[in-house]
Amino acid sequence: MTRPVYWMGRLPNVDDFGVQYKNVMIDGKTTRGPWANMTEESWKTYGIGLLGTGCGQKYEKQPDGRWLKVEG
Repeated sequence: MTRPVYWMGRLPNVDDFGVQYKNVMIDGKTTRGPWANMTEESWKTYGIGLLGTGCGQKYEKQPDGRWLKVEG
């Protein structure tokens, strides 16, 4: 069994495209080139569509406020 992985940094209330976070955050590569912290909405618009090594990770907000890595 692997240990849970959590996002270590602080996140503002909105993603790198100005959309407010709900319960999912994606740290991923964008079609514009650089990486970004994105909501699912922004990921659908600007993300490359893949998660995993070299592409990105998906996190879900936990009841304690921490972001748990769930994919990628």
